[in-house]
Amino acid sequence: MTAKGWVFDIQRFSLHDGPGIRTTVFLKGCPLRCAWCHNPEGWETRPQIRLSLALCAHCGRCAEACERGCHRVTAQDHALMLDDCARCGRCVAACPSGALEMVGSRMTADAVMAVVRRDAPFYATSGGGMTLSGGEPLAQPAFALALLRQARAERMHTVVETAAWAAWETLVRVAKVTDLFLVDLKHTDSARHEAVTGVRAERLHRNVSRMSEAGWPMRLRVPWVPTQNAEPAFLEGLVSFLRSLAVPPPVELMPYHRLGAGKWAALGRAAPMPADVPAATEADVQPWLERLRAEGFACRAA
Repeated sequence: MTAKGWVFDIQRFSLHDGPGIRTTVFLKGCPLRCAWCHNPEGWETRPQIRLSLALCAHCGRCAEACERGCHRVTAQDHALMLDDCARCGRCVAACPSGALEMVGSRMTADAVMAVVRRDAPFYATSGGGMTLSGGEPLAQPAFALALLRQARAERMHTVVETAAWAAWETLVRVAKVTDLFLVDLKHTDSARHEAVTGVRAERLHRNVSRMSEAGWPMRLRVPWVPTQNAEPAFLEGLVSFLRSLAVPPPVELMPYHRLGAGKWAALGRAAPMPADVPAATEADVQPWLERLRAEGFACRAA
């Protein structure tokens, strides 16, 4: 029987999640709670209600269909109050304008691969393939492994984008069918890491060190977020951490953007990032790039 898992999106023709033209499969569920997360629909493993307010006709049929009072609809507004949501989907079925949808569906590995396989000719010519992202793809290890094994069997290049906050045994199994790890590094100080992500960093640091010792192909992706981790202590800690690795991987600095800010209200949640935190630019991370290059590390802005 083919493995099943929760998926919230499959993006074809992706150019930023590994080499070449790729299909990125976004799996639901994540143990981290990063304040700047731009995929909040990936936090929970369960499906969620999402509202596209621009499509709402304010007819109130969703409120009539919901037995738990999760919709407050007026002529001017539509507020979601989803703490008691049963994820039954009745409001989605009742909506005549398509403003409501269930985010996340239970899919078999075969069904996912049927989508991924559509662009196999592009992978062959560009060096691309399948990328697993999320959420945190290793939060569903059996499903992630099933997808990676099928892709490898079909000679597709495989990438896993992960926080590496998983059991080492899981990473070992995944590494056997993964061509490249994109590892998100949020901070090097464990207390600060916990403050901005909800979890401490020791497991991540141990795993990255062991991945480096094992010689696994890897890139470190560092989100650069004003007021959160864009601070001198992180830069100094990053330099020290890279020095400690057997084979320091290339580093990608990722300036913070606000493209996911509107997703929080659509999911009926308050955004954890203050609205006045500005987006960052490549110019903002330039001093970090210069410092890392001066230390002899390969790096670029992503």
